[in-house]
This record gives sequence, C-alpha cells and structure tokens, in this order.
Amino acid sequence: MNRIKILIMLFFLSAITQISYADNRYAVIKLEGTVNPIIAEHIVTSIKKAGEQNLQFIVVQMDTPGGLMTSMQEIIKGIMSSKIPVVVYTYPRGAQAASAGGYIMLSSNIAAMAPGTRIGAMHPVNILDQFSKKKDDEQKSDTGNIMNKKLLNDSIAYARSLAQKRNRNENWAVRAVRDAISSTYAEALRENVIDIVAEDMADLLRKLHNRKVIIDGSSITLNTTGAAQVVFEMDWKQRFLNFVADPQIVFFFFIIAIIGIGMEFKSPGMIIPGTIGAVSFFIFLMAVRILPINFAGLALIILAIILFILELKITSYGLLTVGGILSFLVGSMILFDSPLPGFRIPITTILAMVLCILAFVFVVVRAVIKVHQNRVVTGSEGLMGDIGVAIDDFGETGKVAVHGEIWTARSNEIIKKSDSVQVTGISGMILEVKKYTDSQH
Repeated sequence: MNRIKILIMLFFLSAITQISYADNRYAVIKLEGTVNPIIAEHIVTSIKKAGEQNLQFIVVQMDTPGGLMTSMQEIIKGIMSSKIPVVVYTYPRGAQAASAGGYIMLSSNIAAMAPGTRIGAMHPVNILDQFSKKKDDEQKSDTGNIMNKKLLNDSIAYARSLAQKRNRNENWAVRAVRDAISSTYAEALRENVIDIVAEDMADLLRKLHNRKVIIDGSSITLNTTGAAQVVFEMDWKQRFLNFVADPQIVFFFFIIAIIGIGMEFKSPGMIIPGTIGAVSFFIFLMAVRILPINFAGLALIILAIILFILELKITSYGLLTVGGILSFLVGSMILFDSPLPGFRIPITTILAMVLCILAFVFVVVRAVIKVHQNRVVTGSEGLMGDIGVAIDDFGETGKVAVHGEIWTARSNEIIKKSDSVQVTGISGMILEVKKYTDSQH
C-alpha cells in the first residue's frame, strides 16, 4: 500500500509539473530612450503585475543613453524587490546601456547583452560639471568641489553595492563610475559584468534554460521550454506623457504656446491660434512636472521675448535685439536641469527657434503696435476731427451729416444750414462741433 501511495503522489506531482510547464510564461518590458519618471513608473508597475500574475521571469529589453538618477533608482528598487527573476537584456544590436542603464544592468538577477552593444560611462554628471568643465580645479569653488565629490562617492558606493549584491565585478563598477569607462559586450562578459551574450530573444531563452536564480534565499530554476511571451506595454496616457517628456518636444510646445497666444492677442476672435497656444501651454506645464525644468532658464527666455518687443518701441540700434538673442540662447541651453545627452536641446534647434521668435515678433507684434499707434478710423472714435455739413440751422443742438451718417450735434456757435463743421468731441451719441472754414487747412 505504501508503494501505491508513493506512486500516486509521484503521478500527481508529475501532473502538476506538466501543468506548470504548459502555463510557462515570461514577461517582456521595453526600456527605450532616456530614463524618465514615466518610463520608471511603467517598468515598476509592470514588474509588480508580472509577479502578481505568477509569471516565471521578466526580461527588460533595454536601449538607453541614461537619464535621471531618481528615475533610475525607482527602477532598481523595483528590480531588487521583485518576487520573480529579472533579466535585463541590452538589445537589439547597436543598443547601449550607458549611464543609468549601467546601474540597471548591475542590479539585474541576470544581465545579458546582444552582440554590438556596449555598457558603462556611469560617471554622474550635474550642472556644476557642465559650467566648470573648462575651469581649472583651483578655480572651482569649494562648494562645487565638495558637491561633486559627494555625488561621485555616493555613486561609486551605489554601483559597488549593486555589484556586491549580484556577485559582479566591483572594480569594473568603480571604474565605470569614477573614470566613465565603457565596455563592449565581449569585454563585459570577460570581466564578469554580465552573465550572457545572446544573439536575439530566441538565443537568450535557450541560454536561460536551467539557470538558477536566488530570490529571497530560495533557489529558482528557469525553464524556458515552450515559454510563452507576455508583453507589458505602456497605455495611451503613458505613451503620450513619455512623448511629451522629450526636451525638444517640450521646447516646441513652449514656442507654439507663445506664438499661438500672441496671435490671439493680435487678432482676438481667431480662436484657433489661441486654442492651440493654450493647449500647448497646458502640455508644457505638464512637462514641467515630469522633466527637471530650470526656472532660471525659463525666466531668461521670457526676458528675451520682452526685449524683442521693446526693440520695436524703443530706439536701441539693435542692442535690445542682441540682448534678447543672448538671453534666449542661454535660457534655452539651461532650460532643462540636466546636461545628459537625452535631456539637452541641440543648438541647431535653439537657433531655429530664435529665427521663428524673431520672425513672429518683428512681423506680427510690429503690426499690432503699428495698429495701436494709428488713429482710430472706425466707430464713433473715428469721427474725431472729421468734417461734416450742417443739415439745418441751430444754435445749441441740431443735425449734421458726417461720413454719410446723420448725427445730433451740439455747438457753442450759431451754425447755419450747409455750413461746414468739424467734430471736436463726442458725448454719448451727440457730437461736439464747431464751424470749419477753408483757412483752417
């Protein structure tokens, strides 16, 4: 009987195992572009969902030049707290795991790279580096030096702790941060920075088969035989916000907002330019909450536009225009509080926007100012100074014809029928007039 019971138990265990293999699924999450809060939220949420759905493991396909440190840390926390193994795969060929991407690779349970990819350049970069890189060390402020050292040492310790946790090359991690070194996929494998070099996803699955991963002290053996892929994609809201979280796109929306709202002020009632401008400004405000906006840069851009408008009203012989261009250039270059490649506006884009703003100011705004400076020629105000003809005799009030219209007029003089009169004032719907003679020309 004991043997029969053992056979029955083995049968059920085998059946359970087969059922488990039949439902063998893994998650795929893509990390493409710069690391920002939207991507971080998507990845962290997807990792939690994959764990809740009891998927076997997660593959994060990564191709990034880097990004925000705060967003990077959120992703790493999500990976480190995952209940199922996380494989970070630098893919496709030609992709990179630079800066923040290097830290994320170090934090993974299994790190893999495709041929032709690279990893490293993890040196922290901040605004102090950006503005002091052309200065000698002795010219830098003590505060700047201390802040840079604190940031560098903290980043080195962070990279080392990740390498220690995952039994990876600590010396390489330190050099990648301190000296900003980069390694090819082959060098990374040789130096124990990554675990696998895989040609593609199919090759990665083959090489993951039967690998053991320790999660919370428990050993998990991966089984990729017949594994089904479950892709976690961004929803429409996340895709839109991720699209907006591009500094160049945000910059374009800001310029469109200025031009659209400006055109509405020029010609009230056009509706479409004002609506587009208002929507663009709203999107810009949303981006301010996503990207690290430098408000000093924003203030310089606004100052530049003010200087351009003042140039039209004040004779400065071009000095205000030069000041406006310089203010716009500097403001645009420091608008985003990060010197990372993915968070800077190319100088070509800035110059193109300068030309657009100048064209708008000197064509549209100039026309507005000219209109306001001209004498009103429509409505009751347009009658001031015009010449009319008395329709009847009157001493105080009577009728006059001005601009082909009959008006009630009032005068301190005796006006005869057919006398020429000139409008000197308007009181409600009554014109103030006086006699007009040819000698007054």
